[in-house]
Amino acid sequence: MIKNNFFLAGMISAGIFSNVNVKAQCSPVSEFSENFDAYSCCAMGVVPTCWDSIMEQGGNQIISSSSPASGTSNVYQFGYGKISIVVMPQLTNINAGTHHFKFKVRVGSGSGQLDFGYITNINDMSTFVTLESLTITNNSYDSTSERILTVPATVPTDARLAIRNPGTTWAGHYWDDAVWEPVSGLGVRDNNLKSLKIYPNPFHDVLNIPDAEKISTVTISDVTGKIIKRDIKPEMKLQLRDLNTGVYFINLHYKNGEDRSVKVVRK
Repeated sequence: MIKNNFFLAGMISAGIFSNVNVKAQCSPVSEFSENFDAYSCCAMGVVPTCWDSIMEQGGNQIISSSSPASGTSNVYQFGYGKISIVVMPQLTNINAGTHHFKFKVRVGSGSGQLDFGYITNINDMSTFVTLESLTITNNSYDSTSERILTVPATVPTDARLAIRNPGTTWAGHYWDDAVWEPVSGLGVRDNNLKSLKIYPNPFHDVLNIPDAEKISTVTISDVTGKIIKRDIKPEMKLQLRDLNTGVYFINLHYKNGEDRSVKVVRK
């Protein structure tokens, strides 16, 4: 087993003091599954081996034993007006398009927000890039708590996935059962990708999507990988007149577990 070195470093970035729980000597992995049960409440900044925690002074991130989704522990992030970021281990395939990130999330009460994205420098929280902002209203791990998130090929190879509490709400955020796993049905997706016809491309205002009844979710991301539009109940015709001229990726998430992504151009 590789030994991990821990040290708590004070960081001054843009005039804001931050705490960074730094870990060294960790090799990148191709998959992980973490339920946080090897860690206990309630020291500040505790995360699993080869993960990292970054907090502004006054931000809060701990391992909590309060009603986890499974086992005995889950992650807790809080801090109105203060940021905390939990950084996942380095990955060998972060932008390969073969895997997705899955986790379960809830709030203690009210409505919360967490950002899913990546960070390129764990010593500088300003290098965090949001791929998708998640609004969370369920206060238990119910049927709506699981989120499955795709990572576009545009993410830098040396980046690390991360969950950020941006400090925009008073909610306490809990999350558990974090998994980086292969996309199911990937072989079928690859074999049939050329037969997928989204038209017209380039388009003006409307895109036609075949087999819309087989799709659970459509997301649209820009060339940086940031998700800018989500259609929970996709229709055969997507109305996209609100998009600016440019290049976009249409990400189709099928009910059978397949994911497909198509580059389109809006005139």
